[in-house]
Amino acid sequence: MKMDYQAEYKKELLKNVSVVRSKMNDGDFQYKIGNWADKFGYEKEEVESMILENDMFAATFAKDPSKQNIYERLAVKYLKEISIIENFKNLPNNTKLFVVDGQITNVRDKEVKSIDFTFNVGDKKFYCSHKYIKALNGGAQGNQYNDVRNFLRNCNKRNEGNEYFIAICDGPYFDSKISTMNEDFGTSHVNAMTIESVEDFLKELMN
Repeated sequence: MKMDYQAEYKKELLKNVSVVRSKMNDGDFQYKIGNWADKFGYEKEEVESMILENDMFAATFAKDPSKQNIYERLAVKYLKEISIIENFKNLPNNTKLFVVDGQITNVRDKEVKSIDFTFNVGDKKFYCSHKYIKALNGGAQGNQYNDVRNFLRNCNKRNEGNEYFIAICDGPYFDSKISTMNEDFGTSHVNAMTIESVEDFLKELMN
């Protein structure tokens, strides 16, 4: 299956622009519009008129889908549609799990990225982290990359039994990095891959 995060992002952004217009008279939007008008020296009525008439201008008041967990939601939907996956769970913040030195624990460790998803395929249990990064450079991207590497480093201690660990790494940032992570930390039970590779990986594992 093909996953186009950015196409879905744009669809969601257009929905959010529609929300701006449909709820423009609500208290929260009125407050935001009033603040913007005061800041830049416009009449509030002028700003409201531009929101209705100009898509580009309206988009400046729309919520950014990336701040609404769109990439995680898309990943959840994608994985749930893989027919051999059972008991899929998207772990909420209050029940997070971590892998620390090869051990699965619910004790929070600020140095370790939490497990995002768990699921079963046959008698095998899978623990997954998920990260989408679009930008190719930047300090924040480097920190997120290090989070993924640290997740794999802690999982690397586990290389037998029926428990498997996957770092799902999507977006242009990871195009040249997945092979390096697998060289550094990959085992028969620990792998980094794109979400589009997950289904084939699971089927091959079960054969």
